[in-house]
Formats: sequence, structure tokens, C-alpha cells
Amino acid sequence: MKVRSKFLNKNSYLKYLFFILAILPALCTGFLINVYSVNVPYWDQWAIAPLFEKFHNGSLGFSDLIAQHNESRKFFPRLVFLGLGFLTGWDVRYEMLIIFLLACIVSFNIYCLSNLTIQGSLIKRLSIATITNLLIFAPIQWENWLWGIQVVVFVPIACITTCLLIAYSHLSSKSKFFISICLCTISTFSYANGLLSWIIVSPVLFIKCQDIFSNKKWLILGWVFAFITNAAAYFYNYKKPSHHPSFSEGLVHPVHAINYFLSFLGAPLGLGNRETSLIISPLIGLALILILLASCIYLVRFVKELPLLHSIVVWLSIATYSLISAIITTSGRVGFGVEQSLSSRYTTFSVYLTISLIYIIVIIYDDIRNKSFISNYTKLQYSSMSFLTAIILILHLLTSIQAIITMHDVRKDRLLAKSCLEFINVLPINECLKEKVFPDLNHLIKYANAIDKLGLLTPPLVKNSIIEETNQDNQVNQKDYGWFDTITKNPDGSYLASGWAVLPDRMKPADCVILTYEIAGGRFRMFSLVTDIKFERADVAKALNKSTYLKSGWRKSFDFVEDTSSSVKLVAWAFDTNTGKYFKLKGNNMLQK
Repeated sequence: MKVRSKFLNKNSYLKYLFFILAILPALCTGFLINVYSVNVPYWDQWAIAPLFEKFHNGSLGFSDLIAQHNESRKFFPRLVFLGLGFLTGWDVRYEMLIIFLLACIVSFNIYCLSNLTIQGSLIKRLSIATITNLLIFAPIQWENWLWGIQVVVFVPIACITTCLLIAYSHLSSKSKFFISICLCTISTFSYANGLLSWIIVSPVLFIKCQDIFSNKKWLILGWVFAFITNAAAYFYNYKKPSHHPSFSEGLVHPVHAINYFLSFLGAPLGLGNRETSLIISPLIGLALILILLASCIYLVRFVKELPLLHSIVVWLSIATYSLISAIITTSGRVGFGVEQSLSSRYTTFSVYLTISLIYIIVIIYDDIRNKSFISNYTKLQYSSMSFLTAIILILHLLTSIQAIITMHDVRKDRLLAKSCLEFINVLPINECLKEKVFPDLNHLIKYANAIDKLGLLTPPLVKNSIIEETNQDNQVNQKDYGWFDTITKNPDGSYLASGWAVLPDRMKPADCVILTYEIAGGRFRMFSLVTDIKFERADVAKALNKSTYLKSGWRKSFDFVEDTSSSVKLVAWAFDTNTGKYFKLKGNNMLQK
């Protein structure tokens, strides 16, 4: 009895251990989102800004919500963006939280589906769930994790997996069809490939609702009618974006199209480095296609065995989602070049081919064991599964390292974008705004000020170019925020200022540095923004004993055209974009005109 008790306790501990391992990828990605996210509307998010103004003015209509954006009609995400925006002051980090929660829903759905289709112990299913979650929450999707508007790319797969889980439930056929119609409608009017949900869900729904072919054929008619209605509404007055390549590009350059297609599918495990990934990703994509074909051949061989069909069809449906997404993206984007297939945004679509194949392989291996095709099955199983698992883990590790480095750089870039946005009304920073925030400067200036008036920007836009020295926090706390070292005159008549700047409270280099000139005692006017805070200052890192200060050096070339006397005092300020506060740097320099 004691031996049995010890065995049960050990088994329980193993279950807890594997459960922790299964949720660890989600926890890690949640941590990365929290660390690297920045509260700043970025690029396509500025298409949402007019909706806030219209809602506030009472002029927001259905046509605004259903309007086409690129290839998509983002009706339901726009409702989410508006609701969250007014609740949170348009803190786009809450949109990233929704993204994370949608990924958790997908993970939960897939785990529940594995319980319904995979034989074996709980530990076996948790082991597979660990590998699956490494892919669902992969950092290689960094662009989607750190960009709130990308809620739209997670909605379709969340709806599809929920529909598939409902199809396997004990609900009535009527309930299954009704709920699936609702979810597929949400999917359709969330993102361009959301319309695929009707195609992906149909086979599983029909197989799991056998009674519809005898006495409930009206459900099939209802499903077809709902699909046609959704498609008609989606394509009503649809216009192909003028800046996108022609769909015929793939036919004109079939080799490029095939390379793009395979790279698209292999990108989630394609090492992350762009040069290497252009070679590795197509090979991985080809391997995945070959595995899928072999699995389909096996299924056709035993298609009459209903248990096998019922177990594997759901995973084939999920794989089809990735395949059709790859075909559509290839036809519409190959004109941009094969490199574009490696976009981090697309990995949220392509990763589900790899995920589905994991379950398909396990199901087929279990079926082979049950049929006793291979006498020494156990040894083959563990050796082959270990080999495949090792490959996935190694490739995932390599892509994740590269992705996390990119996430760090993206955070710096977004903080810079936030800084430029905050000074949109007082400093000449048009290039920074067009490159880092939104390319249409007129649209950006108009709606940045509009939503700022609604209290939807935190901190609010800087409205005054005058800094009052006596109002700055560092006059009280005396922290060391850096130095304004030198200013020299260039041969062409411009000036070069340099120094270093840090934010002690965040233990990071300053987000930007503001150059000012004195207009009166203790009053300074801004005239230039320093965005290049990236130069190594080993002396600073050593003196302050902070390795994070290594790249805190800044330089700025500028033309001083202000109407001042022949000699003017220049002062530099470190800026914290999260709080909107300025901190005076030590040292000042006299500029001789």
C-alpha cells in the first residue's frame, strides 16, 4: 500500500509539473508583452481615431464601422477598440491584453480538442500541450503581440477553434449550427481571412451532426444561406487596395510564388534572422507539406474507419486554415517580394499548420500501434517523437531569441514614436512622425489633436514650447539625468551638440533629449528634438554602475535660425515620454552665432 501511495503521489506531482510547463509559454509571452509594450497609437491604429471623434459628436454610423480597411471589414474589432478606448483613455496596451486573452482561448480550445481526439494519459496530453503552446505564444509573432490593432488576426482562429470545439460537444445540432453561424459572422467581419471560417468549420460540423442529412436538412440550407449573406455583405462595394500587387503576379512568376508559399508556412520555425530564414523557411515549409500529404494518404487508406476520421478531421481543418491563408496571401502579396512572406504578422496564420500536424502525427502513430503494424512500436515512438520534438524546440529557441531582441528594439522605436507624437505641435519633427507614427502627416496632426481634446492621449500633447526651470522635478530630487557635454560649429555653418542622458527611475537611457535656448532667467524655448540616443558611453555605465546606460550617448546636428542675440545659452533636457516630464541635464553651452 505504501508503494502504491508513493507512486500515486509521484504521479500527481508529475501532473502538476507538466501543467506548469504547459502554461509557462503563455506566462512568458504575457511577461514580454508587459515589458515591451508602449502606449502609443501606431500606423493603422490612426484609422480608428476618426471614429472616436464621430462617436463623441454623435455622427458615428453603421457605414463607418463596416467600412473596408485594406482587404478587411473590421466591424467587430472596431466596436472593441471604441469601447476600450473610452474606458481606458485609448491605452492601446489593453488591446494587447485582448490579443493575449484571444490566444489563451485558442490554447484552451486546442487542449480541449486534444482531450477529445488523443488517446493516452493526462501527462501525454499536457506534454503535447506544452509544445503546442510554445507555438501559439511564440515570440516570433512579436509584431502582433505589440500592436493593438492586431486583435483582428487572432479573432478568426479563436472563432474557428471555438466552432470546432462546439461541433464536438453534446449540444443539439440546432445549437451547434446557430452558435457557429454567429461565430463565423464575427470572424468574417473582423479580418480578411475570417471568411475562411465557413469553409474550415463546415466539414467538421457536418460530420459531427449526422442527423442533419435525415430530418434536419433545413440546417444545411440555413448554413449555406448565412454564408452567402455574409459573403455578399462583405464584398458589397468592395474595392481592391490600389497599392497592393496584382493577383496575377504568382502566375507570371510561379517559382517566386512557390517560394513565397513555402516560406510563409515555414516562417514560424525559420530561425528569425531574415537572411538565414530565406533559406531555412522554404525547406521547413516543404517538409510540413510532405508530412501533411503523407498523413492524408494514410487517412485515405483507412477513411472508412469512423473513429480515425472523427479524430483527425478537426486537425485537418485547422491545417487547411493555414494552407488557404498561405494561398491567399501568396496570390495577393508575392509582388512585394519573397522576403515579405517572413513578416511577423503572418506567423499567426501559418503556425497552425505545424500545430495541427503535431496532433495528426500523434493520432496516426496511435492508430498504427493499435493496428500492430510495427512490432517494436514503443522504441520507434519515443525515438521519432523525441527527434521531432528536439527539432521543434531548437528551431523555436532560435526564433525566440531573435524575436525577443527585435521586441526590445521595437519598444525603443515606439517610445521614440511616442516622444515625437507628444511634440507634434511645438517642434519640427515631420520626418520622425511620418516614419515612426503615421505617414499621412495632415491626418495625424488633425486627429492627434482631436483625440487629445477628448482626453484619449496619455500624457497629453505638449502645447507650449516654453520650459519653466523652477517647475521641473529634478530641481528637487537632484538625481543625475546626464550631461550636455559640448557644442561645436561644423564647416557648413551648422552645429553639433553631444552628451548623455538617462532616466534613473527606469534605469534606461532617456527616450529623447530636448534642446532649448534661454529666453529669460529660468525660462527656455524648445527648438530641436534629439532622437539618436544610441551612442556608447562606457564611462557613464562604469561611473553609475549601470550596464543599461551603455548606449546613453546622444548627438544632434542642427541649424540655429532663431532670432536671438549673437550669444545664446543652450540647455538640454532628458524627456520621459511615459510621464511627459523634463529633466535638466547638467552643463550648458554658449552658442556663438
